[in-house]
Amino acid sequence: MWTVACLLVVLAATPTPVTGAAPQADPSASSSEEALRRYAQARLLEERGSSAEAMAEYYRILAIDPGSKTVALRLSELAGQIGDAPRSLELAEHVLKSHPDDPRALWLRGSARFNLDQREAGLADLAHAVELDSTTTEYSRSLGRAAEDLNRVDLVARAYHNVVQMDWDDDESWFQLAAADARLGRFQEAQWALHEALEPSADRPGAQFLQGWVAEGLGQRDSAIIFYRRHLEIHAADQVTRARLVHLLGAQGRFDEALKEARVVAAASPDDLDALEDVADLAYHTGHADEGKRALAKMEAIDPDSPGGLGRRLDVLARNQRTKEASEAAKRWSDQHPGDYRGPLLEARALAMGGKPEAALAPAQRATAMAPDSLAPRLVLARVQQDQRHYTAAAATWEETAQRFPKEVGVALDYAFCVQESGDTARAERIARDALGRFPDDARVLNFLGYLLADANRELTEAEQLVGRAIELEPDNGAFIDSMGWVYYRQGRLADARRELERAVSLTGGDAVVREHLGDVYRGLGLPDLARDQYRRALAADTGNSRVKNKLQKLP
Repeated sequence: MWTVACLLVVLAATPTPVTGAAPQADPSASSSEEALRRYAQARLLEERGSSAEAMAEYYRILAIDPGSKTVALRLSELAGQIGDAPRSLELAEHVLKSHPDDPRALWLRGSARFNLDQREAGLADLAHAVELDSTTTEYSRSLGRAAEDLNRVDLVARAYHNVVQMDWDDDESWFQLAAADARLGRFQEAQWALHEALEPSADRPGAQFLQGWVAEGLGQRDSAIIFYRRHLEIHAADQVTRARLVHLLGAQGRFDEALKEARVVAAASPDDLDALEDVADLAYHTGHADEGKRALAKMEAIDPDSPGGLGRRLDVLARNQRTKEASEAAKRWSDQHPGDYRGPLLEARALAMGGKPEAALAPAQRATAMAPDSLAPRLVLARVQQDQRHYTAAAATWEETAQRFPKEVGVALDYAFCVQESGDTARAERIARDALGRFPDDARVLNFLGYLLADANRELTEAEQLVGRAIELEPDNGAFIDSMGWVYYRQGRLADARRELERAVSLTGGDAVVREHLGDVYRGLGLPDLARDQYRRALAADTGNSRVKNKLQKLP
């Protein structure tokens, strides 16, 4: 059936040459006088809107001159426009037999395939057409629409980037490029594209949301909140955006406002566990314990007995210093399910999140013994040991886990981290380099090894290259930006370090380690008041950090 989706690509074509396309030539010079006369007649019929009669003339030309590429392509295009995708495909393939790299034929075949639900093959044809001719904007627009339909965001971004290079004033393509860049996590690029898209008018649909999303990705939380609220003034029923607003308000410490918005989300979707969890969390945090209990009760009614559902409820209690309630609930579930390792695992999680890692150790060990081939208990056990700063024990647990689960890159990095914290930097580097050999394009591995080298103040050129590659993969990752700032600091490039670390503070929402790094840079620049402010903020988030306390005391 010819549906709206089928029209996605082909109806972008017009009876005249598409924008940016080379003018279509007349039939070949070897054509007969009759073929040339019929071609002129067919073009005239097209201009009058008589497509069926024009197509009849084109078919007569093909009977006279079967090798006419121009006529076959024109017929393929007209067939697509009237919804005859099979005929459009047949004619495009006729041309491709003798001209396999003709971009227009590939574009037409890709469009026809896409509309015949051969979407992957169609996308490949469209991408090939753009590779052969990136200057014809209609090829790139078609690729962008098809890639969007298949959620190939990388191709969406590439396609609309081509379009705006050819047509700088195409506001819609700039907007599509901004959205694609944001989905790829390239928020700086998205911000630039969005500026171009909205320069003529900021009142286009979706603009406020996209501006909020980009601002959020760049760590500009207050701006993101403003944009999301403006969007919700127009689209009050958009609970997905409202949920993002809830989390942003919470991250900014605006808990009463966050709770008010969370109630709206939960009221709109009474069975949404995420929404109820937000309400429970914020209600406890703002002193509305009864409301928090009611929200947890609703969560339990929706998912009464699964360990995953219980785990969510325990997390809420533990995050709000109700460790006793959480551990008792976990113990009850464990007693009701003897022999199930998830019982002691839930106990360990609740105690660890509630700030009692010592008490969490025993149930974590029990869970690991009950399920030695399961990853989850080992992760919890190692993190409990890590939280207690028992780095040697944690490293041993991570080592065994890494041997059992060699494809878990995060395990390898935690293993290297604990080895480093236990004082063996050389061994930590070997572990990290081994991980890099197995996962050469993993941004986390690249960043970890680069930061490790910078922290050890050696191989700084390599460290810069490694972190730079990580940032290429994730341009707006605050942790990676922090690493680059730290590399610059070690290199003595304090102005560069300041630029990167100030951005990293924004992107990470004021992470304590990043603030300490920025304080070190300010101190190196002879700005003691700014350094003092960063050290104090770092201590507010990590009150037991003796290293930062010493730095603060030594400031003039």
